[in-house]
This record gives sequence, structure tokens and C-alpha cells, in this order.
Amino acid sequence: MHLRPTRPTAPARLLGAVALVALVASGCSAAATGAAPDPATLRLAETGEYSSLHPLEYPLGITSKLYDGLVAVGADGVLEPGLAAAMPEPDATLTSWTVRLRTGVTFSDGSPFDAQDVVAVLDAVRDPAVGSWMAADYAMIEQVTALDATTVRIDLAYPYAGLPARLTLGIPASEALGGDVVGSPLATEPVGTGPYALAEWRRGESMTLTARDDWWGGTPQVTTIHLAFVPDENARAQRVRAGEVDGAQLSPRTATQLAGEDGIELVTNPSGDFRAISLPVTLPFFADPAVRVALNLGTDRQAMIDGILAGHGVALATPFTPAQGDAYEPAATFAHDPAAAAALLDAAGWVPGPDGTRAKGGVPFAFTLMYFAEDTLRRDVAQAFASDMAALGVDVALEGVDRPYAVTAMDEKAFVLGGGDMPYDPDAQAYRQLHSDFAVFAQDDAYSNPSGYADPEVDALLEAARREGDPAARSALYRELQGRLVANPPLVTVFALEHTYVARGLDAWDGIDHVLEPHEHGVAWGPWFDVQRWTRR
Repeated sequence: MHLRPTRPTAPARLLGAVALVALVASGCSAAATGAAPDPATLRLAETGEYSSLHPLEYPLGITSKLYDGLVAVGADGVLEPGLAAAMPEPDATLTSWTVRLRTGVTFSDGSPFDAQDVVAVLDAVRDPAVGSWMAADYAMIEQVTALDATTVRIDLAYPYAGLPARLTLGIPASEALGGDVVGSPLATEPVGTGPYALAEWRRGESMTLTARDDWWGGTPQVTTIHLAFVPDENARAQRVRAGEVDGAQLSPRTATQLAGEDGIELVTNPSGDFRAISLPVTLPFFADPAVRVALNLGTDRQAMIDGILAGHGVALATPFTPAQGDAYEPAATFAHDPAAAAALLDAAGWVPGPDGTRAKGGVPFAFTLMYFAEDTLRRDVAQAFASDMAALGVDVALEGVDRPYAVTAMDEKAFVLGGGDMPYDPDAQAYRQLHSDFAVFAQDDAYSNPSGYADPEVDALLEAARREGDPAARSALYRELQGRLVANPPLVTVFALEHTYVARGLDAWDGIDHVLEPHEHGVAWGPWFDVQRWTRR
């Protein structure tokens, strides 16, 4: 759904980085020229070019190489201190959080990091004039105060147990923030505290990052990361096969086919990344919960996982995934039961007509399902879903669209949704997808609650869970919520993916961990998510 990136300059390595860019951009590789590959250089094929490097436009992902947050995503998705010296400490009411900061940290421009930088970024992300799409995610913050240079207090308007996940936000130098996210210099000239700096960005071709010698976590042993922008999956696979790059993110079927070939390794990571079909309530059939249940019962999720994902996924009934741990309810499922689905549709008055298409009161049960035209996985999901619906007598017309068009039509057309931007807390995973606060369609936030769903019971459970300080009680509220979502589903949630990557040369390094990934996937994740901490064997 949302993408974003970031970073600065390391002059000592700039000439070498530029030479590397020229080499790869010209279509050559170290193997092709006969030169031995530099073991400290990582060459990766990225799925597409970044639109911005501003951390308030593109959190996590590539910006985590350029910026640090107060809290970091660690191995297996466990949150751990980043720029915070220890995890944020709440008071007994969960309305005031204290964060103690690391000392001796500098930005890539050499300026010191302190509490004022934290205040500035948390004020900016909430400021309508800045225009961050994440503003609603920080609406619980009432005031941010620098108690001293190394201590910040965050006061909230209401208790909020999920705040640490929100504090993964990358922190730039306050002097570099500029105005709105579009016009800010950070979009192309990042100034962060992270392990790498931006050395070169050739629009439409590549980006090179160089390691910082003065990063607070130590100098990375992978000193150069070169990213070639290769949107076409077949081209990415070919570059890996030819040895032009060391790795890439590929779809499960393509990655599985390539694995084992000439030293190429398949790497998989679990994710909170789910796919679902929105059911906009502006269409007459989707206003009835029984109809939404019927479509869920008519969807063969396991067939999609086996066929589209080559087994690399788990069936879902709601936006909650096993990534949410104790807050996930495995009993909240939909069996594939076309007979029960047909009976529900019959009872609701949607009965087959002479041509086999169901109708009610002269209105045919027919709708358009959009998917991103360039996204083969969403295309395959759309085709499989349409086939399942055809077996029920529901006519689904498929429409491959671009991203600008999708957000203009999502209130009237169904859409193959990708979700799970922040799976490190259940509130961040599901609140915007389900709460009625986001039910009114807005083109600038079309992906939040795209069905226009409103259920007072769901709202109440979401509100209670985000305010609950006891972890066990909080998880119980989310499990109860998932039961309600099966009875009154907002979507046809299909599956959560395992993200799949192919890579060479990983056996030369120690420190390679697995991570729980968000919806975003690309070479900032996979085996390379913590590349700054790798050590040579």
C-alpha cells in the first residue's frame, strides 16, 4: 500500500560508489568484467523506485538503513530499543510515556541527536500542514516535551498500549525537516542517524548507500549497498541468475523455481502482509452481513495458497494474522463451503436468474473488482476469487488499474487490498482497516477501511483493546473482536503471505536473522533487513 525511503552523504566512499553505479547501470557485472566481486559490496535488485526518502512519507523499509527510530524492529519482529536507551516506559494510566535517549549519537551531517529532534518529528507527523499520511496514527499524542537533552515525555489524550510500535518512526535532524513532506529536502537529501548514507541516486536506474564510520551501532562491514530498480520480476530473476546482483524479492512461485540453481538460496520471512477483497457497502448486496458471510464461505483460500503462493502463506478470515501472537484467534475461520454460501444467498433473496447470475428485485449480483495491473499476485487473487464467485452465480468483472485511479474508485468498486503496514502491534495492524472513524470515503486515505464498514461492537472492542494495559486482557479483547468479524465481516480476507527472496553469498556472513515483515516487501527486508550488523565469517 504505502511506500517510502531516505539518506545522506559519505564523501570518503563517494567516488567508489559512483563507479559501482556506472558499472551496474551499464548492464555489466563483476563476473562479466572478470573482476572479483567486492565482498563488502551488496548488489540487489529492488522491485521499484522509491518515490521519496522522507521518513514521514516512507516509514520502515529502506529508510531504516538511513534513519533510526526510538524503537527498532529486531529479529523475529520483536521490538527493541533503537535511539532509546531502553524501551519507552508508561505510567500506570498508559497516558504518559517517558523515553530515555542514547547519548553520543550523531546525524549523517555531523550534528548531534537530542530530545529536540524527537519533539520535532512527533510534532511534524501530526501537523496537517506537513501532510504525512500517517497523521491519524499519532492522533493519540497530545504533547511531546523534552525534559532535558536525553529525556522525552509523550503525553497522550487517552491510554494507548501500542505506542512503542508507533515509535519505530525514523527521526531526521530537526533542522532538515523543512515544510510539507512533498517539498521537504528530506525527500531526496536524507539526514538521519542510521547506519548508511545516500551516496548516489540515479532516477529511474539505481541508488547507492555507503556505510557510516560514525554510526552509533558500529561501522557496518557491508560498506556499500547498490540497489538497481527493476520493476519486472522476470528481469530481476534473470539478474540474479546471471550473477549481476546478489539477491532480489520474487513472487513465491518464481523464487521457488529459482532456488537451488547455481548457489541461489530461497529465503522466506513471515509477515503481517495480508490480501483481501474489499466489499464497499455502497453496493446494495454488500450492505447485508449475510451476503458478506456467503462470499467468505464461497472463497477457496487454500487453493489460492497452494496455487498462487506455492504454499507460502496462511489462510485468514480477518486482518489479524498469526504475527499478532496471543492476540490472534486461530478459531476465527471460514470453511470453504459453497453449498452453505449458496443457501445464505438464496435466503437473502439473491437467487439465480435464467443466465445463472443471481439477482434480487431486478438488480443483478454483479460488480467490478480492481487490482493493480502491474501486480501479478493481486491479479491472480482477483482471477481466483472471480472464479469462486462465478460458481455461486455472482458475476465479478476484473479491472486492472493504476494506483492513481484505484483511490478514486474504491468507494464504488471492490479492490484486491494489501494490508499490514505495521504488524508489530494488533492496534496498528487492524484499527484503520476496521474502525468506523475511517468509514467515510476519502481519496487521500482510500486504503483505510475501504469497504466503508461500521459496526459499533467492533468499534467498542477496538477502543477497549488499545486502552488495556494488561497484555493478557488486551489479547482476549482482540480474540473476541475476531469472532465478531467472522459474524459480520468487512472484507473477504484471503491469506497472509510469507515473503520470498532469492540470494547468493549469505554463507559468507554471520548475523543473518529472520524478521516478521510488514506489508512492504523489497530488499530492505528479507535476509538483508539487519545487514548493518552482519560480520564476516
